[in-house]
Amino acid sequence: MASQKQRRMRRCSGRRYWSQPDRAFTLALLILTIFGLLMVFSASMYTSSVRSKTGSGYTQFIKQAVYVVLGLGTLWLSSRFDYRKFDNVRVAKYAIIVTALLLGLVLVVGSEVNGAKRWLAIGPLTFQPSELAKLTGIIYASSIVSQKKEVYTSFWKFTGYCILPMVALCGLAAVEPSLSAAMAIGFGMLCVYFFSGIKFRYFVPYILLIIAAVGLALILQPFRLDRIRVFMGKGGADYQIRQSILAIGSGGIFGRGLGNGKQKMLFLPELQNDFIFANIGEECGLVGCVLLLILYGFIIYRGIKIAKHAKTKFGYVYGCSVMALLGFQVIVNVAVATNIMPVTGMALPFISAGGTSMIILFFMMSLIVNMSRKPGRKVNPPKRIQHQKTEGKKA
Repeated sequence: MASQKQRRMRRCSGRRYWSQPDRAFTLALLILTIFGLLMVFSASMYTSSVRSKTGSGYTQFIKQAVYVVLGLGTLWLSSRFDYRKFDNVRVAKYAIIVTALLLGLVLVVGSEVNGAKRWLAIGPLTFQPSELAKLTGIIYASSIVSQKKEVYTSFWKFTGYCILPMVALCGLAAVEPSLSAAMAIGFGMLCVYFFSGIKFRYFVPYILLIIAAVGLALILQPFRLDRIRVFMGKGGADYQIRQSILAIGSGGIFGRGLGNGKQKMLFLPELQNDFIFANIGEECGLVGCVLLLILYGFIIYRGIKIAKHAKTKFGYVYGCSVMALLGFQVIVNVAVATNIMPVTGMALPFISAGGTSMIILFFMMSLIVNMSRKPGRKVNPPKRIQHQKTEGKKA
């Protein structure tokens, strides 16, 4: 009868070990997440103390901390699944259909906040399908371009497989209305088609279609025209922009210090969400803003580098597109906060408060972390196990 030590040796000898993930990438994500959690606490503590029945300033912070823990758990667990298993057209199609159904369900039974239906309520929890659409859209598009070779040679196959699903997701998101989500979904999927090498002339008709659709949205929803008038300096309700610029300007070079900002005292509403960059500028100053942008740039650079070393086309186009989408969201959020472009509800990734976006972002990054782990590669086991195997042979 084999001893316990021998049984353990046999299990260890047949085990397939994973290489370590890219430490620089994962560490940068962790630093960004911790910084974001601190900023949410700072930006929301006054609002939470006013709105909370108990007068506690920790309500929003605790909620965001739970989302961060769930997101980190998602990253840790999902990064251990081979990313190549997501390169499945059949599964991706089902994911797109489910996502479209959820986006349609929001329009019927969704929770309405500030005139927009973007959330599904599940008991005390809320879920935002448009965030899921960013993920499923990129995974679907990456699977199509890596397995359906006809999309490279046929305009109509490209239209049917690639464009129609994108139009469906973006259209449903825009009707909520959430033009910023529609922009992000469309941008992510178009990046997949760009990085895959599909002929650019296939894109031209749809670029014109997108421009026409945005113009139609402006006509049908007058409040968007008001935002453009405000941006052009032709009057309107520009309160948020003025307060955002005031916050960033008053921060100076080094900022007022963490927790010492004034805009959180209900001068700039919902500071922990779309305008959290204004709070960063006020409390951390120009130095803090620049360091944050450098951190984002490093994560994007490192993510693209990992994607370029992926052994499959799916991994390459997925990784590059996710990093491009991350950069797009950062640019839009910062541009809005600094009055470089009209106001739109684009969250600052890993910083702004929000549960669905946090968990989805971590899942997106988990596949890239998995690429850096080189799944399936058999490496030398730890020295402890090597020593046990040597002792077993001597015995």
